[in-house]
Amino acid sequence: MDFLRGLAVVLVVVLHAAQHGGATVHWWDEANRFLAPFRMPLLMFLSGILLARSLLKPLTLYLWGKVAAVGWPLAVWLVLYGFLVRGGVGWPDDMGDFVVTGDYLWFLMALLACYFFAAVFRPLMVRDPKRCDWVFFGVFVLMMTASVLSEPILGLLGNILWYGSFFFLGAWAQERLTSWITAPWWVVALLLVLLAGVSVIGVNGASANLRTPALGVLAVLGIAVVVWLAPRTPRSGVVRLFSWTGRNSIVVYVAHFPVVIFLRDTVLSGAELPAGVYVTAITVLALSLTLAIVWARPWTPWLYVLPRSTRVMTLLR
Repeated sequence: MDFLRGLAVVLVVVLHAAQHGGATVHWWDEANRFLAPFRMPLLMFLSGILLARSLLKPLTLYLWGKVAAVGWPLAVWLVLYGFLVRGGVGWPDDMGDFVVTGDYLWFLMALLACYFFAAVFRPLMVRDPKRCDWVFFGVFVLMMTASVLSEPILGLLGNILWYGSFFFLGAWAQERLTSWITAPWWVVALLLVLLAGVSVIGVNGASANLRTPALGVLAVLGIAVVVWLAPRTPRSGVVRLFSWTGRNSIVVYVAHFPVVIFLRDTVLSGAELPAGVYVTAITVLALSLTLAIVWARPWTPWLYVLPRSTRVMTLLR
């Protein structure tokens, strides 16, 4: 699953480099548009797979772990992004914008909300895990339905409803992954046919709305296909690189957007390059610098995990 997590988060970097890099290429935008229904749902799904195991921990340990590993980097990079990119001293005046939209850090906000909400189900998970699995599936259906029916709800709340549904789908699917991965090839071939059909009727290039029943089905089918394919992907150097990136996905996610803005406003500012060359250059540079930041993680752990959090966890145990 590290490979899929790495693939999804790299696609996020590619998307933001194209969207905010300062140039537009039509075919590049088209490719990003068709990937839009899959990127963030896949990341949420993969996070949800780990939920059941986390809920078996004592409640205080569970909550503290999420604060230390998700809440802390969210807070740190919210401040860093605000001062380095959004204007420094005057930045707190537009904090309301973060509350409504989450800006590029909305994923961590939505993920943290899902973890906190999931704590409600901990007693059931401890007492009856199988029943709790189906409760997770029910939450998935309810959240997706609410998101579709409440289309005007935008910003962070809308993201929590839509993408959070895939988090609980992952929690439900965790016990079923082994069975699915060993499914015969013709089942996946049938899913691919369905995927192609739903893509034709469900993807509208001019629409920014990803919260439709067709796109929900599209995302679920796409996740099922890539989960089946992942174990069958040869363990090449590229795959190992994606897996390493996936194990450090939090670093890639929080660091990549400031890197893109930095490159746009400094290194490539005023560069007179053809649009295709420019977009390629900023994408390659953004990926390279972000991976360099990942490589430096052992020397900058406080940027991603609350300092001394392990000591607190030991005390809580």
